[in-house]
Amino acid sequence: MARNPVRRQRPAKPAPEKKIGPKPVIGTLLGAGVLLAIGIPWLAADGSVRDEVARLAPGAVVAKRAPAPPAGVVAAAPDEPRAFLDPAGSGTTAYASGDYEGALAHYQTAVEANPQDAESHSNLGQMLVRLKRPAEALPYFDRAIALLPERWAYHFNRARALGLLGRWEEAIAGYKRAEAIMPEDYATIFNLGQALHRSGDEAAAVEAYLRAIALAPDDASFRIALGTSYENLQKPAEATAAYGEYLRLSPDAADAERVRARIVQLTK
Repeated sequence: MARNPVRRQRPAKPAPEKKIGPKPVIGTLLGAGVLLAIGIPWLAADGSVRDEVARLAPGAVVAKRAPAPPAGVVAAAPDEPRAFLDPAGSGTTAYASGDYEGALAHYQTAVEANPQDAESHSNLGQMLVRLKRPAEALPYFDRAIALLPERWAYHFNRARALGLLGRWEEAIAGYKRAEAIMPEDYATIFNLGQALHRSGDEAAAVEAYLRAIALAPDDASFRIALGTSYENLQKPAEATAAYGEYLRLSPDAADAERVRARIVQLTK
């Protein structure tokens, strides 16, 4: 969404922290990684531009495996067993088995048992998003942020929920806050670009895409989003160059012929 943001965290007492280390992959809820939070603009069969929601993030490992907990959901490390009836641990187990309603109930219990635990509020918000209830998730993300305002994942996940609701200006503000906490996270910057694109600010979207590309230069699909915004800005030469970079980086992609056809149309 995107390397397909899930960010796992080891259980810890809530404490303000700024995550430092390898760049998180783009993120939210399925498989071993994250989907692009908003979706990559793409080319329809007739060469027109459309938005494809939930396109797998570049570099994602597509394999049959149990789903990992959503971004922000704490999973017990192998050397740190949880209590048998710990609600958060039970929720993670239920999520891994595909029982999302069961996971939701466990996370609700965790919030009720420890209303000052930011992670439990975040986990509950993430499950509500997974169950396509983003409006209900927002108060829990708000509470998590109030408790731990410097946690990157909370701002990112809240911005994603706002995007799912079409509240693009608020989503933009959320991604900018997440970027301020983790300024070199290409996933956050790319999703900021997507929110700007959806809001109609293509010039700002291009600027965000270019920054994301600078941080992840081998990520081919970012060029598709960049090319789309260039097209909307009536800049066919720049769009053609972006699509050309996509083909250079992924010449054997399943959609390569469609991209080549689009380049021909633009160059005419």
